[in-house]
Amino acid sequence: MHGKNKTWLLFLLLLFSCATHGNEESGDLNYITGVKVLSHPVDEVKIDNFRRTIELFFEHADDLDNMELEFILANDARMVQPQSTRALFDLTGKQLIQVEKNNQIVSYSIVSIIRSSSFPLSAEEWEQQKGYGDMPDYLALFKYRKDLPEKQVNAYVAVADIKPGKGSFKVLGEKTGSSATPAQFYSQQSQPRALLNGGYFWSGNSLGLIIRDGVTIVHAQPVVNRSYNGVQTPYHPTQGAFGSEHDGTFTARWVYESNRSLYSYPAPAPNVAGEMPLPVPSSSFPEGAAAWEPNHAIGAGPLLIKDGKYQNQWLHELFDASSGVGPTASHPRSAIAYHPGGFLLFFVCEGRNKTPNTPGMTLREVADILLATGCTQAINLDGGGSSCLLVNGKETILPSDGKQRAITNMVAIY
Repeated sequence: MHGKNKTWLLFLLLLFSCATHGNEESGDLNYITGVKVLSHPVDEVKIDNFRRTIELFFEHADDLDNMELEFILANDARMVQPQSTRALFDLTGKQLIQVEKNNQIVSYSIVSIIRSSSFPLSAEEWEQQKGYGDMPDYLALFKYRKDLPEKQVNAYVAVADIKPGKGSFKVLGEKTGSSATPAQFYSQQSQPRALLNGGYFWSGNSLGLIIRDGVTIVHAQPVVNRSYNGVQTPYHPTQGAFGSEHDGTFTARWVYESNRSLYSYPAPAPNVAGEMPLPVPSSSFPEGAAAWEPNHAIGAGPLLIKDGKYQNQWLHELFDASSGVGPTASHPRSAIAYHPGGFLLFFVCEGRNKTPNTPGMTLREVADILLATGCTQAINLDGGGSSCLLVNGKETILPSDGKQRAITNMVAIY
């Protein structure tokens, strides 16, 4: 037989072997055909016999530590661990079971997922919170369950469905003269369902972009002084902003206002403190400028997530060591984010050890948590003593000042 024919024969034998083996494997995939939740109302059960996972979807997260399940097995399959097809599980974390069939034992993982207005969050990572008054069906509050290496985390996220007819977003505050605590904002602004501190301020003046109902309240023209050749010199950075688009979605952008037009850029102007300042941003610098006309917007920074990817541009936004933001240090943090399913997220974490061993989080840690929820757009807001999230007027974290700080602007969900 010629070498070429031998090659083709070996190739065909290999294909036949793979196809036969694949058929045998596919025949053995179905170990579990059904799961019943006996102790709780369940919204949906998803069994993936290929990935060996069982996902249980719940509308609420009550008593997940005492869940009774019954497994329906395929023919010739038997339970190994637990030994009975009916058992109790603590589903506040991921659980493993083992099933045997044809002398092969496989493991399945069981995961609970909480749905709030159809927004899925892992019960292993998030616990839905009660005790914050009557909540509309478009809003829910969750507390983060996990800790990070060598430190505890006390973090919350308010999730709002902001599709038409659901919750609505608004930026509160003025350019100057509106300093008030979050509790005072709550009382003065028709009691928003969720209130989160907004952008930076100084001496009673809001420093970052504020657009409300299409009207610009504070212009995005930041000026930052840094030492250049031993002299304090002004820099004009493009910094992060977060706003609502006319189609109902939200985006995070690098922005600057020039000649009465607000521009967004695909990347920030690459300023670096101590190097020669770059030109004032305009319609031609940085490259790719595009006019932006959001309905509502808040400016702060640095930008954390853009189009589903973590951004590490705080150096160019000039949120460096001299800014006080401390991107790589642990601090109380606030952030606003968007999930493409039509959900707005207000994030806050406690810090500076108001609760023992709870120093706060770095910006990367905040971004990673938001990315894990599926958010595709996010910016960092003012943090430290300003960080405060109210739900129905009630505090979630302990303010690091020991009391709520008077601030000049906030973001709200009604």
